[in-house]
Amino acid sequence: MEKIAKQKLNVIVLVDCSKSMQGERIAQVNRALREIKTHLIEMQGENANVDFYVSVITFSTAAYFLNGERCKGVEDFDFKDIKGGGWSNLHLAYEKLGELLKKESKGGIMPDFGGVAPIVLLMTDGHPTKYPLTEEMAALKKLPWFRVALKYGIAIELNDERTKKVLREFVDGNGDVVDCYDAKLLERIIKIIVLTASKLKSTATSVQAGNTIVQQTQMQVQQALQVVEDWEW
Repeated sequence: MEKIAKQKLNVIVLVDCSKSMQGERIAQVNRALREIKTHLIEMQGENANVDFYVSVITFSTAAYFLNGERCKGVEDFDFKDIKGGGWSNLHLAYEKLGELLKKESKGGIMPDFGGVAPIVLLMTDGHPTKYPLTEEMAALKKLPWFRVALKYGIAIELNDERTKKVLREFVDGNGDVVDCYDAKLLERIIKIIVLTASKLKSTATSVQAGNTIVQQTQMQVQQALQVVEDWEW
């Protein structure tokens, strides 16, 4: 019997690594990414539908693909420590994200036909250097794969309505903005979002990301995050 090819499920993480992220915040991110790799490998081994691929975009004064790799199978992805320093040029990260979310025929990593909508996680602890991000958001919204992506924004110890607005514009109703009031909880929050979303999407009957899957994921992530109130974590 001919083996059925698995679909690719892209997990894309945008990490603010500006100066304010130094210390506990970036350490939590690094630990979370390493553990996510382990869990995704296990999940992939148990799942006949998809293979997980990972992309990490770090942004400060400049934006880079972690390890210089735009996209890598989760088993082969090497999570080297991210370090903090510099400005918070989110607009440059948006440009990198736009490169990824183009169709393969246009130089991106997404399939031209069919496929699974990606999971995109954006985390930041401060106001972007450039504001507003009107042009960059308009360019992203032209991309079909951005519009259907399941998107989450994490506001790290933020009391800045302008930044919350940036995150809400980013998720645009196809995901949620999550407050992380204490950096000590950041690792747990990252893992809850990525792993809950990945599990639901990878086991969905349809490989297409429909509204039902988005709603189920939002609900289950919200339920899982309720335990963040347990400050003994």
